[in-house]
Amino acid sequence: MPSARPGARKRQRARTHLRLLPAVLLALAPAAHAFDLQSLEEAQQKLYPGRRLVPADFKLSPEQYSRLKADFHVPAMRPAFKAWQVEGGGWLYLDQVWGRDDIVTYLAAVSEQGKLLGIEVLVCAEGYCDPYTRQWRTQLSGRTAGNWEPTDAVTVVSGATLSCTHVAEGVKKILAIHARFRPGAAAQGGR
Repeated sequence: MPSARPGARKRQRARTHLRLLPAVLLALAPAAHAFDLQSLEEAQQKLYPGRRLVPADFKLSPEQYSRLKADFHVPAMRPAFKAWQVEGGGWLYLDQVWGRDDIVTYLAAVSEQGKLLGIEVLVCAEGYCDPYTRQWRTQLSGRTAGNWEPTDAVTVVSGATLSCTHVAEGVKKILAIHARFRPGAAAQGGR
């Protein structure tokens, strides 16, 4: 059996170390700690107090998912959506968007007519939750699906620019989904 060249072992070890480098860097990176502002049930009751919620989760087809991103110019993490139809009218959508160092989880209430009634933030990175005051959240109330600019719709808070922008983009995405892609939207003239 021929012996390995002396330099070949060094190169192999160097390649192995280079493959491990990204994992080491990730382990050393400071992690943003998630901060639970409220439970899902608490947020649901704030947006639709005392109303019965019927689960109505759905998934967009690959074509719908592509059209959502192309037509409305919004990022979308996944084609599956967690939703509830509200007794007496209205919908709730649970969504997540990228913040700066985390994922922001929020709940959006949408009327049958497609107007945003409000949002409640459930989870965000500690230190980045300050922008989600009632005053900040109400800037999005009354919005409907369309070609509006998320950065023009809300005040961008210094130090939380990405989180503010991405939550506004998420609301734009939810309104587009409600208008065009939720179950029953086509039957109600939402396309």
